[in-house]
Amino acid sequence: MTSTATPVAATPVTAAVGADPPRGRPRRPRSAWLLLLAPVLVFDAVLFLTPIGRLVTQSTHDQAYQRVLKDPLVVRSMLNTFEISALSTLATVVIGYLLAVVIWRRGPLMRVILFALVLLPFWTGVLVKNFAWAVLLQDNGLVNSALQGLGITDGPLALLHNRFAVIVGMVHYLLPYAVFPIFAALAAIDDRLELAARSLGAGEASVFRRIILPLTVPGVSAAGLLVFIISTGFFITPVVLGGPGDMMIANEIDFYARQLTDFAGASALALLLTLVVSVLVAAYQRILRAGGEYEAG
Repeated sequence: MTSTATPVAATPVTAAVGADPPRGRPRRPRSAWLLLLAPVLVFDAVLFLTPIGRLVTQSTHDQAYQRVLKDPLVVRSMLNTFEISALSTLATVVIGYLLAVVIWRRGPLMRVILFALVLLPFWTGVLVKNFAWAVLLQDNGLVNSALQGLGITDGPLALLHNRFAVIVGMVHYLLPYAVFPIFAALAAIDDRLELAARSLGAGEASVFRRIILPLTVPGVSAAGLLVFIISTGFFITPVVLGGPGDMMIANEIDFYARQLTDFAGASALALLLTLVVSVLVAAYQRILRAGGEYEAG
């Protein structure tokens, strides 16, 4: 007994499987994309690798690393750099988070106005902002006058030429770098999550702690990392607003290069700063990744 196969009726699926691939614009091969990007890649490589190579070459002369690491002022400046950067990053992220939440809760027109105010530090030079803070924080400046006028203090506080003034100036400059990543994370939150939580009886604090804060951790992490990296290279702010004990590593690099004309030492300091920051960034990212895997598991 023989059986014959019943032909399968053509359907859109079988027709699509058996049909020739549609003819459209031919896909550009990967080599063509690399060829188009080659000028940009070469330019970036030269622009980045040439200075780094120059620093590496110069830093190997005259026992530069041994000399700078034995300099107590260099060690003190390096410690100042990471201490001031950490405090500035913490203050910037906290204030930036509050500002981002305020902007997020406002309507479109008010958002534009508030974003413009946040961007004001980008529209003025660093030196101008620092001298403005020097005027505000001096003994007879606006801040001390207001504190004394309100009866909070009996005399002027030492608000200038110290670490507090340096951190204030740095936070003012760094705020936009924290506000925008955090606002982007807030804007990506689905409004229905908050509505569902409130409909189930969750209060304002519970909604923030269980929904908003966990979902904005990536934005906060990005903001903190960006702000910290930028803050390690501050140069003008410690000079204008800080005291003799508040100099950062960028000031030491300038001292070695301009005052001592020790370019080998300056190169060694620059590479040491780059290396330490890179290690800290890698450790920070690893901690965040481990925390994410722990929560997922």
